[in-house]
Amino acid sequence: MKYIIDMIDDMRENIQNAEDYTLLAMLLKEESPDNLQNAGEKVITSFTIDHGAKQLQLGFSDGDVTTKTLLDCVNFLEMQTMMYEVMVKVSDNHPLMPVIGFGENHEQKQYTFFVMI
Repeated sequence: MKYIIDMIDDMRENIQNAEDYTLLAMLLKEESPDNLQNAGEKVITSFTIDHGAKQLQLGFSDGDVTTKTLLDCVNFLEMQTMMYEVMVKVSDNHPLMPVIGFGENHEQKQYTFFVMI
């Protein structure tokens, strides 16, 4: 599982806080202990901070989210909030799933959140 502070550190190191990257969720399926398969991708279009659940929840309702929008929100959070878990809601038919890693595609300007389904 990853936390907001991990996400901020990764964005700073790997995309130098670029503000124009699209956010993606990459769904991974474990075929075997040593083999993960891409089960699809979705563009992340919304996020909320759920203080009760202590989570940053990324989702797919109508909206337009880039790294700028997300960083503008999380860069000024209190330290205790930085320890909230980053979760992805793939659809209404799936529960919230924890983010297990991050990635980036500099050519297509995409920042990816990896989740296991």
